Amino acid sequence: VVPNCPCLSPDINELNLPKTCEIDFSDQDDLLHFRLLICPDEGFYKGGKFVFSFKVGQGYPHDPPKVKCETMVYHPNIDLEGNVCLNILRWATGTPGGAISTWGATEHLGGV
Repeated sequence: VVPNCPCLSPDINELNLPKTCEIDFSDQDDLLHFRLLICPDEGFYKGGKFVFSFKVGQGYPHDPPKVKCETMVYHPNIDLEGNVCLNILRWATGTPGGAISTWGATEHLGGV
């Protein structure tokens, strides 16, 4: 169980990653920081190896994790610094013109 973050352990245990993904906890005692390696076996990125770092804050599940792509890649949802831009990783704010999917306390790591 993660200190001050009891919701994280069940979310990690319930992750059902495909064979093309591998999770790495460099420090087994620190579940708040980990990496995800994605090796697509089909599509445009087939044969690539993409590393994403996750930093989960003490406010989880109320606060979204910080996700960064450590591999230089051209993708419309990843900027040049590796910042991942997904609506689910944003705070819910007023959005004129319609609602967008944003992070809420009912979200979990499997949704990212």
